[in-house]
Amino acid sequence: MELIKLFIIGATGYLLLGFYDLAIVCDKPLLRKFLFVSFFITAVPYLVVFLTWQSPLGAAMVWTLRILVFLFTLLLVYSVLLEIPLRAKIPGKLYREGTYGFSRHPGFIWYTVINLLIVIYYWDCGIVLLCAGFTVCNLALIVVEDMVLFPKMFPEYGEYRKHTPFFISLRYSKRRRSL
Repeated sequence: MELIKLFIIGATGYLLLGFYDLAIVCDKPLLRKFLFVSFFITAVPYLVVFLTWQSPLGAAMVWTLRILVFLFTLLLVYSVLLEIPLRAKIPGKLYREGTYGFSRHPGFIWYTVINLLIVIYYWDCGIVLLCAGFTVCNLALIVVEDMVLFPKMFPEYGEYRKHTPFFISLRYSKRRRSL
């Protein structure tokens, strides 16, 4: 039952993230600031799980997985919250460099790896379902962003979609190296 409550909290965070994006599209800066908390709501279930559940693995594996989760969390925070404000040359214009040069949704890559590491860390069917549910919520959000919201935010998004894969492709990375 506790995992269901945690899923509801996290799924609510994703729904609010959709409204956050909508606030950007509709140019509602006050609502956007209020809904920014959605990023943190999606993290609450993970904090609860890490504070209340034990891993059945040995100490070496536990520490290895913790370090990997931490590193991929840093990548996630960087890609989703920091990279564009810190590196974009023109605020409000579509950013195509850095991690967004090889994937339109690099945060989803890091997030999926984090969930896989957490599944290994806990090795529990309930945690598997929780992480899978959050991955599906995140995927649903980025599909809506990619197909509906981002084309409204950025007029050049259609061209960006032609040249940058949704996640990542080996064909794309080989082609990019040869340019």
